[in-house]
Amino acid sequence: MKHELLLLFCLPWVSALITFFIPLQGISLKRFSCILSLLPLILLLFNLPHWENASLDLPWIPPLGIHFSLKIDALSLLFLLLTAILVPISLLSMPSKEKRLHLFYALVFLLQGLLTGFFAARDLALFTVFWEAMLFPLYFIIALWGSSDSRQAAFKFLLYMIAGSALMLAAVLSLYFTAGTFDLGQLASSLSASSAAPWLFAVFLLAFAVKTPLFPFHAWLPDAYCQAPTSGSILLAGLLSKAGIYGIVRIGFELFPSYVQAWSLPLLSLAIAGVLYAGLAAWMQDDYKRLIAYSSLAHVNFILVGLFVWQAEAHAGAILQAFNHGITIAALFLTAGWLQERLGTTFLSSHSGLANYLPKLCWLTLFCVLSSVALPGLNNFVGEFLILFGLFGLHPWLTALVGLTVILSVVYMLRWMQTLYFDTPSPFQASWRDIGVKEFAAISPLVLLILWIGAYPAPFLDAIWPIVEKLNPFNGAI
Repeated sequence: MKHELLLLFCLPWVSALITFFIPLQGISLKRFSCILSLLPLILLLFNLPHWENASLDLPWIPPLGIHFSLKIDALSLLFLLLTAILVPISLLSMPSKEKRLHLFYALVFLLQGLLTGFFAARDLALFTVFWEAMLFPLYFIIALWGSSDSRQAAFKFLLYMIAGSALMLAAVLSLYFTAGTFDLGQLASSLSASSAAPWLFAVFLLAFAVKTPLFPFHAWLPDAYCQAPTSGSILLAGLLSKAGIYGIVRIGFELFPSYVQAWSLPLLSLAIAGVLYAGLAAWMQDDYKRLIAYSSLAHVNFILVGLFVWQAEAHAGAILQAFNHGITIAALFLTAGWLQERLGTTFLSSHSGLANYLPKLCWLTLFCVLSSVALPGLNNFVGEFLILFGLFGLHPWLTALVGLTVILSVVYMLRWMQTLYFDTPSPFQASWRDIGVKEFAAISPLVLLILWIGAYPAPFLDAIWPIVEKLNPFNGAI
């Protein structure tokens, strides 16, 4: 599988070059780019049973012992699949009449290439390069194709990201001078006796906490999610936050498991505070895109609750919920983007009673909302139930508190539906055209995954459980 892994890594980079230089315009360029974006997904699905343990190791900077080392395990494969699913959908969500489309598609493919390398990297130097570089395509996507205040939001996003990970470079160098290697496998066995391990863990955790984000390192999120174009919001909420979660699992659990355990309770407290804060903030919003942004913050911190509970079922639920969140939040931002195209605004108070004029969009949005609030039978219910189950065994009272946030999510999401779709109808406008076949085709993979995981999660949990057993050589309380 070495050659297939190299092909998987190279496909997005080649696609970026092709889309940037190809002499196509408008809808033809969009169709061609979407076809290119499907190739990594086809390659992953075609070889799905054989990807685990696929590896590639080439000398990169020999004097420093840095290798271009990629390896796919079950954890990597889950996030690579999520990336391969969401990138085509983000391309489909971009109107073909936008300017500088060649540059836009090239930036999205560049981001996909960086994410592919990041999720598969087994050399810490390579991991860090991909981690830092993925910020720049997102910065330009927000700044160049976002709303009126997009440049300020993009700069704020970049400032937080760089500030959050600047010390990470020093931590990576410190690890190298301590262990003499950048190989993650060797680092895991050489850190147990290091007196600097607590500080190194804190620095890595800070970098991952900002990008995820963990409360209270979230100040960049509402503006970035709201000012970005729909495709940018999907990439930010669906994929960038997963890079932070993946970093916590890959670096935190593999290199610093004892410190994740020792710091579990304070980290758990921050994550629960984040779920409560984000839920209350979402309830107060009069902008539905900002409401979805805060709901994403709430769900990401809910995932972190599962990661920071020292319990295997909660970890399985958190990993599954990371995948679920990527699917559901992409669907929510898609429906919100279509609604914004028709209304010309994202304010809740601008219109009402739209179910009379946009019934298909209404019921599709409601379906995505029910997935977000973890309705039994849909995907988020499975992950949230496992997290709550794991939390209850150790902290019953905290479980009750987190359970209240589930009710809060129902309140603010259904308030959005009630205000825009079911109140007294506003006067009809000619621009209110309901969604059609193209929109249903774009969102149908997400809808099918929401239904599949909700009705039959066993294949996903069977794939996740070996990850949990490897990362959790423990049982019992904190």
